[in-house]
Amino acid sequence: MNNNSDFQIEDGVLIRYTGKDKDVVIPDGVTRIGAKAFFSCRSLTSITIPDSMTSIGDSAFYECKSLTSITIPDSVTSIGRYAFYGCTSLTSITISNSVSSIGVCTFSDCKNLTSITIPDSVTKIGNSAFSYCTSLTSITIPDSVTKIGDRAFKDCTSLTSITIPNRVTWIGKYVFYGCQNIKIAVSDEKYFVVGSYEGTGKDIIAARKILQTGKLDSEVKIPLDLKIQLAVKLVDWYDSADAKAYVKKMLTKGVKSLIDSGNLELIQVLLEKTDLITKKNVDKYIQYAIDTKQQEIYLTLIHHKDEIGAYTEISKKFRL
Repeated sequence: MNNNSDFQIEDGVLIRYTGKDKDVVIPDGVTRIGAKAFFSCRSLTSITIPDSMTSIGDSAFYECKSLTSITIPDSVTSIGRYAFYGCTSLTSITISNSVSSIGVCTFSDCKNLTSITIPDSVTKIGNSAFSYCTSLTSITIPDSVTKIGDRAFKDCTSLTSITIPNRVTWIGKYVFYGCQNIKIAVSDEKYFVVGSYEGTGKDIIAARKILQTGKLDSEVKIPLDLKIQLAVKLVDWYDSADAKAYVKKMLTKGVKSLIDSGNLELIQVLLEKTDLITKKNVDKYIQYAIDTKQQEIYLTLIHHKDEIGAYTEISKKFRL
């Protein structure tokens, strides 16, 4: 049982918690957790927030390094900047269905956070909101979100996939900086892969439009590695003649780009759905796969070479 003298409360605002309990129950009637109220409470492991609560202030639980989980009740409508920054033991969190935005660095540096539920009420994810959440492996952004801020998922080094809804019209710079080959879902079955460069955000918006319309604008300015990926996917999904023509035009640079990224899946699409990799040019791609140490792609190209070599001999024998 917590001692009420441990809570400094003024006009319904919890100004500061001064106790050392591990499990804390905030008294009923408190409507706001003030800025830095639990700042660096290293012993705090769990906290119960009453339904009377409407907001959590800036840096409220900043570096509460022993806090493992928290449920924010639906009465809470706003969460401040840096509210849970550096809560390195926090593994999961459920956000109130009334919160409309996730602020700057709200969950930054929560290194053991593996899952988070973002409610449909959220429309904006702020700058660096989940940066340095190095254990976060996947996240689904609800359809309500329209804006994702700069560096929102910076250095989330375990993040491999993310679903970005159609209503998102703005994505900031370096949104996936430090992440490797993030899968961006277009639908349940369709996705593309992006890197972590500065302009990732605007390129995601452009790429999603291309894949949804099935039309490749050869003049659109996006990096070659992404553009060639989109073109091959359009060949695979829609048998697009324009996309196939672009792949043919950029074949050498494009194939090398796919090999550089280890994209075996799209190499296989090229082999199965086009006649662009031939007996004449396959050897240079095999050598490039050797040089870049892409063993699976190397073996796939060797197998393809054997197949087209055999087919050529059979064709000659039967005059096909």
